[in-house]
Amino acid sequence: MEDQRIWGDLNSDCLVKIFGKVGMESLLLDIPFVCKSWYKASLDSSCWQCLIFPDFTADPAASLSLEPNTLCQRFVSEYRIDKSRFSSTKFVKFVVNRSRGKATSITLPAYCTQEAVEFVAHVCPDLVFLDISRYLQFTPARKQISDLICNWGNLVELSLCWSYNLEKILSQISVHCKNFCALHVSYASIRENEALMIIQLVPNIKDCVGFNEFDEEILKLSSHISKFMCEGSKEELFIVP
Repeated sequence: MEDQRIWGDLNSDCLVKIFGKVGMESLLLDIPFVCKSWYKASLDSSCWQCLIFPDFTADPAASLSLEPNTLCQRFVSEYRIDKSRFSSTKFVKFVVNRSRGKATSITLPAYCTQEAVEFVAHVCPDLVFLDISRYLQFTPARKQISDLICNWGNLVELSLCWSYNLEKILSQISVHCKNFCALHVSYASIRENEALMIIQLVPNIKDCVGFNEFDEEILKLSSHISKFMCEGSKEELFIVP
């Protein structure tokens, strides 16, 4: 049919806009193999601004033989990589390099190495959103995160796991991240001291998620704050399949 759409002839700007929404697995393992124009468009750094990494295991090499349908296994197979040479650090660096430093949103995986995190800090200075909750849950190197915050001056939203070293992290945010306004802390016990610390160090926080409190009580406790605006609290819901 003469009027049948030829997907390979789509405008490159249109392709880039679409590919920027499809996710990491499709960008790496599906789109590049459709046709030359799609492959070329998939290399545009704009397609790699939002990076959500799959979780690794404590032993990435072992997981490749146990989970044949995972992104990493498909990646090794499609790109014909020697399994013994695959590592989570190399994978993170490979994907981050596709963004050419323009990534604005990154979710780091479980068992991500400290080397990979430091690489992200130095190569992606324009991050607006950073989720390191899974990384922090499975690594003993939590204390070093506060030393990397200075690299993300545009950071607006941060997702953490536990409240370990929270004061140092927020202290760095208060100095280097002037537009910061959203904090997620899972699996943490936020007591009065931690709550006061959050108010003092990041006073521009806008959202309060994770508990369900009477708004009247909140207004009473915050009556001494001159510019406090209460729009209600909400409790985050987790759906377990």
